[in-house]
Amino acid sequence: MMIVGVLTFVATERNSVAEAGFAAACAGIGTAICGPYAGTLADRFSQRAVLLASSLLSVTAVTTFLALVAGDAPFALQLIVAFVLGGATPQVAPFSRARLVDFASSARTPHKRDRAISMVMSYESVMDETSFVIGPVLVGVLTALIAPWAPLVFGAVITATIVIAFAVHSSAVFRPVTEVSTPSPRGRVFSGRILLLALGMFLVGSVFGSTLTALIEFMTVRGLGAQTGIAYGAMSAGAIITAIVLAMLPRALTLRLRWIVFATLGLAGTIALASSSTVPVMASALFISGCGIGAVLVSLFSLGSEEAPVGRSTTVLTTLQSSIVVGQALSTAGSGLVAEAWGASAGFTVAVLSTTLLMLLGILYALRCRSTSAS
Repeated sequence: MMIVGVLTFVATERNSVAEAGFAAACAGIGTAICGPYAGTLADRFSQRAVLLASSLLSVTAVTTFLALVAGDAPFALQLIVAFVLGGATPQVAPFSRARLVDFASSARTPHKRDRAISMVMSYESVMDETSFVIGPVLVGVLTALIAPWAPLVFGAVITATIVIAFAVHSSAVFRPVTEVSTPSPRGRVFSGRILLLALGMFLVGSVFGSTLTALIEFMTVRGLGAQTGIAYGAMSAGAIITAIVLAMLPRALTLRLRWIVFATLGLAGTIALASSSTVPVMASALFISGCGIGAVLVSLFSLGSEEAPVGRSTTVLTTLQSSIVVGQALSTAGSGLVAEAWGASAGFTVAVLSTTLLMLLGILYALRCRSTSAS
């Protein structure tokens, strides 16, 4: 809700999709820069302390941002606070993944461990994609029913209540017996293959960000700007359905192959987006895109859990999550300028390019894994 809320609030208050894109980009970059550090601190100390501190800072940043934008403060100052807002956002999603992967990794046999991790990643991805549905939809509903500031206030309330409960839960200090007490050296965490996964996540975020920004322009031109979040839910709905189905796919369809196959499906969906002219056609294309990108998202997180060195799963998963955010943030800013200057179709072209690169990166990752196995 935070990035979409910033985007909607600034677009409404300043009447500029481009400026809204820059503000959302600053929030996303803040998350991307601070997220991996939060993961490292959680691996070294505990998730609880990191979550409590970030929750307090997040609520303060949201309150300050709302006051600055409503008071027409200098835009540069708004961007700075948006950066802090994004950086302070609690890293609930990767922290939750890390906790459940820890539990799954303590299974007694390799078969049970693999099955447990697969179930964890499917479950977590469904939760992630559900948040992609509920978040934008809530932004749209709260904006339409109350005011553009309501989504950010509601997000701050969630942080002050549910995130705090997550922070003090007993699982925040869980460590399985299979995990060593000394983390792996920093240099081993970011191997070449993990960096490729991070780049893949960056491109996934780029697809989300460029699609959302172009969709805002598409809906605004038709007088339906306040319903953008609801329309965007079609993409997330496709991603949720695919994430559930992935848990039932045969093991012969490897994670690397899933990356390539579903990125190709996502590419077909984004191409359809760029040529859509009506809202129903747009919704169908969003659904297809979500089916492809959602499956790639699950595959990348699963590959990340496999590649993570022992004791550094939170760091790796937080880095992957942050890569999504920075990709979303940068593409939001870039596609915002493109969409405002040349229309929604041009903005969707950014999503087409990002999905094409995502498919090619999947092929590169598969080739790298094959050469490593051969050597």
